Amino acid sequence: MSPKSWEEKLTDAYWDYRWRQIMDPLCDAFQGWKAGKLSHGDVDAAIDKAYKEKCMINSLLGQRPDRSAAIIHWWSPEWFDAWIEKNRPPVDVDLGTPPPRNSEE
Repeated sequence: MSPKSWEEKLTDAYWDYRWRQIMDPLCDAFQGWKAGKLSHGDVDAAIDKAYKEKCMINSLLGQRPDRSAAIIHWWSPEWFDAWIEKNRPPVDVDLGTPPPRNSEE
């Protein structure tokens, strides 16, 4: 098996970051329900939210790694910048500048 590309390492790290953002609140919702603090409806809403976010991440990470990296650069610029600070890209990788985000997002 060939070694992972820089883009694959980036997308793997982003997947872990986003997975935690999706699953931690869902786990908290289950714990709240078990403790009697949340209703079935609250948990149902948490499941729906987690599912929608997971679908978005699956769509993002289903791209070629170089495209996923460019989308991550646009979608999560703070995370991206922090990650590349510790994981410099090879010289042949052009990070470019992400397009400006819509201020309404």
